[in-house]
Amino acid sequence: MDYLKTLGSLSLGSRTKRLSDLLMQQVEAIYQQQGIDLHPSFFPLFMLIAKQGPVSVTQAATRLAVSHPAISKITKKMIQAGLLSKQSSPDDQRVSVLAFTDKATAISQQAEPIWQQIQWHVEQIMAQQQHPLLAAIEEFEHHLQQLSLTQRVLGELQSTPKELVLEQWQSQYKADFTRLNLAWLEQYFNGELTDIDQQALFSPEQYYLATGGYIFFARIGSQVVGTLALKEAGQQMEVSKMAVEPEFQGRGIGRQLMLKAINKAKQLNKAGLYLETNSGLANAMTLYQHLGFQCRPHPEGQSRYPRADRYMTLDLGAIT
Repeated sequence: MDYLKTLGSLSLGSRTKRLSDLLMQQVEAIYQQQGIDLHPSFFPLFMLIAKQGPVSVTQAATRLAVSHPAISKITKKMIQAGLLSKQSSPDDQRVSVLAFTDKATAISQQAEPIWQQIQWHVEQIMAQQQHPLLAAIEEFEHHLQQLSLTQRVLGELQSTPKELVLEQWQSQYKADFTRLNLAWLEQYFNGELTDIDQQALFSPEQYYLATGGYIFFARIGSQVVGTLALKEAGQQMEVSKMAVEPEFQGRGIGRQLMLKAINKAKQLNKAGLYLETNSGLANAMTLYQHLGFQCRPHPEGQSRYPRADRYMTLDLGAIT
């Protein structure tokens, strides 16, 4: 089991770094086999100078949208490798620019057909992706530029100074369990109640607890802001009735409740978890997939829940 995958969006930086390292290793192997004396980490600055000619460190930092110290560090390495030299700018003798050496010019010519092959194969891999990778990265970068992760997180922490507390069933929370789930049904399914909803929401003690299940609550201060139920199902447990107060959605509360449920099932030595959901609930589907749930054919051929069109399972034996 890939532990980073279980961390979901929290591991985004680590996973993109890991992907970058993997690509670097594989490109470096190509270079070595083809006799290209160029470290893959030099590529952005190398290509910038190859395509646009000599640049200053400041210009390179601006055009590549990276920090001045980062460009200075890579510049030093490329000079040591005999790829760059410092020259006076023809426009201003007081300004130094980075220019190709003869070695770099030769490498550029030698590597051109290799880069074309690398580009072609990377694009073939991306064409097989369900979602356009580069467009997704560009969109993500745009959102971070509009409002940084630092601003988002610190702003949220400052506006919500009280800590999130996860608790198991307490009788005084019964009304909150009903309230949160009725609000969820109203938000997504016009408040429509099935016979199973009636049993689960208004008699949770009998429907869940009496048969060996559990109900969890997320509380901030004295306010219950989220809930989730686990129903006993033999070697498995069913994840059910996850709902979060609308004003607190998007803060990772649903994820914390899911992790609580996963840990409880593991403590009980269950083989796995399953849930039934609706494919139109995009945020929920993404959360389940990030936690390792996979869509499977329904074991009974059809769900007993009218709203559900997706059956998903999580193999707890694969989680270390």
